[in-house]
Amino acid sequence: MRSVRAGWDVAYVVVGVAIAAAFAWPIYETPRVAVVAAVGAVVGAGLVILGRRLGWRFRRVGLLAGAAFVLLVVPLAVPSGLGGIDTFVRALRDGVLGVVLGWKQLVTLSLPLGDYQAVLVPFMVVVLAGSVLALSLVFRGGRWAGAAVPVVIAMSVFGIAFGASTTGSPLAVGPFLLPAPREVLLGVALVVASLVWLVGRSRFARLESLALAQASTAGVRQAPQSFWRTARRRILAAVLLVAALVGGLAIAPLAAGISPRQALRDGIDPLVVLRDQPSPLAAYRSWFAGDAFGTELFTVSGDTSGIDRIRIATLDTYAGDLFEVGPGTRFSRLPRTTPAGPSSEITITIGDGFDGPWVPVPTGVTAAPTFTGARAATLADGFYIGESDATALDTALADDGAYGLRPGDSYRVFGAADDAGDALASSTGGESLIPVDAYPALVDWVEAQGVPRTGAGLVDLVARLTSRGYLSHSLTDGPAASAWIADLSARAGYAFQPSYAGHSTARVEELFTQLDDQQQRAGEGAPEELLVAAVGDDEQFATAAALLGRYFGFDSRVVVGVRLAAAGERPSVEPCAEGVCTGANVTAWAEVLTPTGAWAPLDSSPQFSVAPTTIAVGEQLPENPTVPDQTSTQVVTPPAAQRDDSDGADAPPPALPGWLELLLPILGKVGMGALLIALLLLPAAVLVIAKTLRRRARREAPVPEVSIVGAWDELVDSYVDNGAELARNRTRASIAAEVGRPAAIALAAAVDRAVFAENPPGRDASETAWRLVDEERAVITRASTRMERIRAGLNPASFLRHLDPGLLLRAGRAVFRRKEVA
Repeated sequence: MRSVRAGWDVAYVVVGVAIAAAFAWPIYETPRVAVVAAVGAVVGAGLVILGRRLGWRFRRVGLLAGAAFVLLVVPLAVPSGLGGIDTFVRALRDGVLGVVLGWKQLVTLSLPLGDYQAVLVPFMVVVLAGSVLALSLVFRGGRWAGAAVPVVIAMSVFGIAFGASTTGSPLAVGPFLLPAPREVLLGVALVVASLVWLVGRSRFARLESLALAQASTAGVRQAPQSFWRTARRRILAAVLLVAALVGGLAIAPLAAGISPRQALRDGIDPLVVLRDQPSPLAAYRSWFAGDAFGTELFTVSGDTSGIDRIRIATLDTYAGDLFEVGPGTRFSRLPRTTPAGPSSEITITIGDGFDGPWVPVPTGVTAAPTFTGARAATLADGFYIGESDATALDTALADDGAYGLRPGDSYRVFGAADDAGDALASSTGGESLIPVDAYPALVDWVEAQGVPRTGAGLVDLVARLTSRGYLSHSLTDGPAASAWIADLSARAGYAFQPSYAGHSTARVEELFTQLDDQQQRAGEGAPEELLVAAVGDDEQFATAAALLGRYFGFDSRVVVGVRLAAAGERPSVEPCAEGVCTGANVTAWAEVLTPTGAWAPLDSSPQFSVAPTTIAVGEQLPENPTVPDQTSTQVVTPPAAQRDDSDGADAPPPALPGWLELLLPILGKVGMGALLIALLLLPAAVLVIAKTLRRRARREAPVPEVSIVGAWDELVDSYVDNGAELARNRTRASIAAEVGRPAAIALAAAVDRAVFAENPPGRDASETAWRLVDEERAVITRASTRMERIRAGLNPASFLRHLDPGLLLRAGRAVFRRKEVA
């Protein structure tokens, strides 16, 4: 019998490991997860069983488990170490260090992890240590055996805690909508397995006790188990299982509605660093003001063939006032590997004019940069990048307490060539992604161009936008603007025109209003030179191009960065000269998402060689218009009403107090943990509450005689829940004699007198009976250990003995009996 129970215990731990592997699968998505789980469970169980037979202490078993981990970690959890002696030694070092450092990789690398480096080490530790600890507790027996359940559950918590925040699509189950059905079903399976194991182990313990008693005493025999007793036990188990399932279906939607699921990887959020950073697009003009225009930002060296753009920031969210990194952007770590596809390695060195969390990188980064210098390790630990060539940033703290890069930092990074232009030209647009009522001037100007709603039509529109715009980086031509004005003047005889900063809805609508009004005044067939009207720089025009893309049905974003190669014969913003990038080289462009999933760039810097021409209303244009070589340089101040602030933009919601913003995520996680514990304890809670309500109903019965009989039933139920085997169809006196306790004998006599007396008993008699019950229950409680009290409170035996098979049969016949209608 003991060998059978040991097999039952081992089977429970193996099932727990299998469920833990299912929970961990989304983290890795590699068959090696099953291999690690199987080997870890076999080794852990084997060591515990061997230690049990040889009489080893837990300390020795733990040391042997550690030795087994060292022997197996390289071929099992770090398979990359099988390439040779050197790689084996490095992999063994990584595997041992992974016990401490591997957890950090789990929450910072992008999912799925596969078998990259030593990411499987934490899961191997969980399985091996969990198997050893759980089986050691089980084989120790007594009150320790039940502690194996939290250990087995903790192995599955690994997959929940270190997995992704997103789950599968909700599943409709009748009137309930079950979020995360895979996780919920696995959780229910784990709870059911734990309950079945506990019930089965209790059954084995009882059978062992009976076998021992039969072997030592000839007069002890086991009564045959009746069909109805087995049926009652199974009915109650089914009721508890249904209660757990119904409770899970009810609690899961509630939990999902409180807050989105969060995992440990969500706790490392680079958005916290970006929250206090200004939008790089809003600060675009600072690159051209004063000394910043000629100050070195960074240098780019190495194999730049095919690499044209260096991205400083990718901004994907626009609410009518700012383009910025959206709160939904998911940042992750990247493995430090050589990209599989075609790529080029370049080196970027930060100059005196650049610092902060924004990390300049080329397009197509799929591997983490290799940092050099004194801060290399710190910068490597702080590097993150968003999905789909989104913003790269570094959260490393510098000596001055600020985040990110500092002058002198350097890193090597792989980039890929950009080849999404053709995919955009051949794509078809769709419904507008922006509210057309908020952009009437944009809509009017687009309708006046008569281009198709296709990718090619969008490219044509952006070309017209930039050719009919005019470059200006400031409102006045004071000393702060002298550097960029002198540069443009030397290149094309530039004539200054003032322009406001900002890229709000009102500012962008001003551009399209100027373009539309100029086109109407110039008339049909007017030359392109007379259609130049909108004044601004990349900040406004990149935003306008992105909004045009959204109006055509393409998702879009704005990128702030530099070009390494010229975009045309006379680029408005020159590329970096021999890889040295200064403030003068910073530009902004729009990108639209093509059907292939690639982002196609749209250069949107306005031209600067043809200044706007003022056309009065009703003016007759010359038949052969000419453009003067020297345009007027008179400063015309824009209307005061045109400001950077947008009255039409929604005001941002008021910020929460700092302490509340920090407290809410903590409260959400505590609440989710409490709901999970409540779901696990639901079957036990059903039993405890049912017993409490039953005792109260018996005590408060309105008829004293019924209350006295209820006192006797309550006392017998207390004996049964504490392990006594008492038959149902026997007299109270015989049951009291079998129990042999004075309180039972006295209460049996009092109940018989009350039931068979000529006059019905009063309330005093019922209170006396219940006083005997309370005193007897207190005596039993004091004589029991804590685990015995818990076991008695969760024992369903007192409910099983009240399930009358005859009553069930009569109820069944009543349901199916044909009703006669008079």
